[in-house]
Amino acid sequence: MKLFGTAIILAGGKSTRMGFDKALMKIRGKPIVEIIIQQLRAVFEDIIVVTNKSEEFTGLDVIVTEDILKGSGPLGGIHAGLMLSKSKYAFLAACDMPVISPDYAKYMMETAAKYLPHAVISEKGDWIEPFHALYNKDLAYDIKTNVQSGKYKIFDVIREKYIVKISEKKVREYSPGLDIFINLNHIKDLEEFKTSMEAGGIDSALL
Repeated sequence: MKLFGTAIILAGGKSTRMGFDKALMKIRGKPIVEIIIQQLRAVFEDIIVVTNKSEEFTGLDVIVTEDILKGSGPLGGIHAGLMLSKSKYAFLAACDMPVISPDYAKYMMETAAKYLPHAVISEKGDWIEPFHALYNKDLAYDIKTNVQSGKYKIFDVIREKYIVKISEKKVREYSPGLDIFINLNHIKDLEEFKTSMEAGGIDSALL
């Protein structure tokens, strides 16, 4: 099995704070999920979209799947994506995080190839970011075990695993404003993001 080549987009959230399906919100006239896919194509051959509304993603050149572990939130989406991953490591993105840094993704892959950890994740202050990260396909088993034990956080899964953390300082070399961690949860977030884009305030150009 090849080390890299697969990216997973989680698009199964209920979007209760946004008021409509976040994966379908538009930026520059295009659904956000299409913008994310275009950016991922610069690095990854196989893209998996995990969603509970598969009918909304027809016509895209991606693999569309749904949770196997029902009712387990984002962790169930990660599990479903890893189960279908054609590579040992899969890159994780979210449908409400529109900025992808292909160069940073490549750096993360170089790091994973060097250390062969269970995951490569980024630090942001005192926090660890679960997205824009690489996860080993083998974690699918651990995720299932955690869900069966009533644990639904990815951090519970990787707590005792071999993890490589990339410092915020290093992340900023690729995304100076940490735009890769921008999360559009509310209409206000979407409007502010669009305004920042038009003003040239986003440091990763969207395709």
